[in-house]
Amino acid sequence: MKKFFAVAMTAALVLPAAATSAAAQDEKITIEGLVWLDRNGDKKFDGEAVLAGETKIVKISKHGGGDVVGEYATDDKGRYAARDLPTGKYDVQVSGARYTPTTSRTVTSEGGTVDFGVRGKGIAGHSFHDRNRDGVRQTGEELLSPGTLNGKPIGMPGEDGQFSVDDLPFGKYEFVAADYTQRGLALVKPTGTHPIDWATGTLEFTLGEFEGPAPLEVLYFEAKADIAVAAAVVPAKASYVLGEQIDVELTLTNKGDVPIVPSVVMAEFMAKLLSHSDNIKMLNGRDDDFETVSKILPGQQVKVTLKVELNDVTFDEVWPIARFNFGNLKDVDHKNNVVRLPIKVVEKSTTTEPSAPSSTSQTAAPATTTTPAVAKAGNSSGLASTGASPLGFLGLGALLLAAGAAAFFVARRRRS
Repeated sequence: MKKFFAVAMTAALVLPAAATSAAAQDEKITIEGLVWLDRNGDKKFDGEAVLAGETKIVKISKHGGGDVVGEYATDDKGRYAARDLPTGKYDVQVSGARYTPTTSRTVTSEGGTVDFGVRGKGIAGHSFHDRNRDGVRQTGEELLSPGTLNGKPIGMPGEDGQFSVDDLPFGKYEFVAADYTQRGLALVKPTGTHPIDWATGTLEFTLGEFEGPAPLEVLYFEAKADIAVAAAVVPAKASYVLGEQIDVELTLTNKGDVPIVPSVVMAEFMAKLLSHSDNIKMLNGRDDDFETVSKILPGQQVKVTLKVELNDVTFDEVWPIARFNFGNLKDVDHKNNVVRLPIKVVEKSTTTEPSAPSSTSQTAAPATTTTPAVAKAGNSSGLASTGASPLGFLGLGALLLAAGAAAFFVARRRRS
């Protein structure tokens, strides 16, 4: 009986303890909170903008360097939540890879609310119609939206022409200047230590904890675009034989004040294109229409070479027509957009190419101009004109008679 009583008392004490332990294991906790942009850095949420839709912004691990439980994103209200966690201690950490925390980076929690204040980086600059191109906005100079940052439009600048984009996460960015060519405006040549690429209107940069772009000066002016073309044929000759290969060389010059991409169409191009220089690309699947690979800056020239075979005698002139592709800007001088260079193609060579003169000059002997005498028909001798004199025949007959007489006298003397 005593043994039974002792076992009963032990069971009475152990069973509640086991039930309590099982209940503790079944209990779950939630860690949640707000992530906001602490722009004033006071570590208090004062109604500032929240960090909404940010992925993997909060990481939760078991306390003391344990396994990572998970990484959590914020919703559209800037809140995150980790639910149904086993009871225990956890290290709750806000990511420092993309933002700088203003509150403690890591907080130990056994459940409940853990909020974080963070700050990002920012960029700033100016954007307006800089009529006098002095870099300072005067009254009457129109404010302009500068462009896009990673594809998102940047808002209008303030009265002083300055704009800014704040609370940006660390990472890579691309700025693209707005296109106002439909209004005849183009980007002023950028300046500074990290200027926008004038030819493309873009700037790529990495925004980090200790780095960022210089101020973005996105100023515009009334542009004057102008492209000029010149042509030459190599080798240069008076005429070319059908089937001959030549080089058509074009020089494109940017005489305006903005970068442009010139294109050229070869009018009445009756020749076979064999190859071309690598600074152009052909357009529309044709061999008489092309544009340069890159923009040409003001004052710069580009030389283009087309190697062709002359396969048509009707090809009588090299006739390039130049234009450019830069939004809606117009060419201020159309007279220098066209050149017409005559060329002659023949079936075969009809003349002998003169030999090149030697370096030492020599004088040739004068040619004889004496004309031999020719007898004319109906002369005083009454003989037909044969081109030979009859006196020669008479002399020959007299000589033969004399020889015969001499032989006769010699024969008589021998007989006697």
